[in-house]
Amino acid sequence: MKFKFYPTESRLYDFLEFPAMVYARRHFEESKEEEDRKVPAFTDYMEFVSRTETKLKPYQKEIDLFYMENFLGDYDLIGLISKLHTIVGYQTEKQYLDRLLELSGKEIHRSIAYSLLSIHENTPEYSDAIMRKAESLTENKGELLAVIKELPTEAASKWNLFLIVEEPVKYMKMYVELMRSMLPIFAEVYEPFEREVSRYGRYLEAFLNQNGAKGLEELTCSILDANIISHEKNRLFISAMHQFAISILDAGPSPFIAWGLRVEEGFKRTKEENENKVNERVRVFKNLGDKTRYDVLRLIASGVSSMKEIALATGVSGATISYHVNNLLQAKIVKLDRTDNKYRYTVDHQFIEKLLDGLKEDLKNPK
Repeated sequence: MKFKFYPTESRLYDFLEFPAMVYARRHFEESKEEEDRKVPAFTDYMEFVSRTETKLKPYQKEIDLFYMENFLGDYDLIGLISKLHTIVGYQTEKQYLDRLLELSGKEIHRSIAYSLLSIHENTPEYSDAIMRKAESLTENKGELLAVIKELPTEAASKWNLFLIVEEPVKYMKMYVELMRSMLPIFAEVYEPFEREVSRYGRYLEAFLNQNGAKGLEELTCSILDANIISHEKNRLFISAMHQFAISILDAGPSPFIAWGLRVEEGFKRTKEENENKVNERVRVFKNLGDKTRYDVLRLIASGVSSMKEIALATGVSGATISYHVNNLLQAKIVKLDRTDNKYRYTVDHQFIEKLLDGLKEDLKNPK
């Protein structure tokens, strides 16, 4: 198993994610606990997010058309397009934007259909079967609109996708014009991180090549299992925009791992907290004290792993489900693994057994 860092594509990835930073501050303020906000690395990141949001505010209306405020990037226009029309191999932002302008309406429809199907069917790797279904949707716009109607997101975002499907070439041109207008701002924002991204990317590449998938477990405090990486060759993008996140994209022909620039610092913080077992237990019970989160956990325990299914079962939005699952992951109550070539959230029963044993010791319960 080999890992390779792609510095140019890392910059391109962040460029395409850049407009969504206008929503990032609200997202993190809602999803992080008060003690997390006191961590120096996170405080610095939030200051960066606030400065970036100010720069993006004049473009808010246009950004709202192509990006989703709930921070589920899978349904952003570029998230849907770039799975098939990958950024791998492009040398500049301009080159990739020029390529987007060359896409026909049918190609845009196919990309949207393929991405939505791969998400809903939880198929992580590029699939000919999914592509055949996408081709069928491409030939029937009504069926594609019906798929969009069932998305676990707010009505405004669905309406924007309806508009794009009705006039795909027109809206792609509008998107490219927006991105071109923001390119100088992105260059200014990204420049202070460029050397650090390059340095950290080379370090991470060397570490994972030396330690393999087990190194992934080590860096993430076992929240990500070693079996989640199945490819012999793996592309690494380092993100300065999403500094505390890890994204694994397998659905297109050019899979990659997008690794936040401060991910290690975030997991080290979690590890330090978990070394204090009392704090660890308190965090777990705080998580279980929320009824919706407990319902989410019960659904995961029953075998339900689709965000859409969980959202429908609990009657809340996909964004809220994403927030709750993220907290369950951080508390180590659930973990992400890979079974039968699909990603799944599962309850970490071994961790819970140890936690309950510790609780019995705290309460002086006789064996």
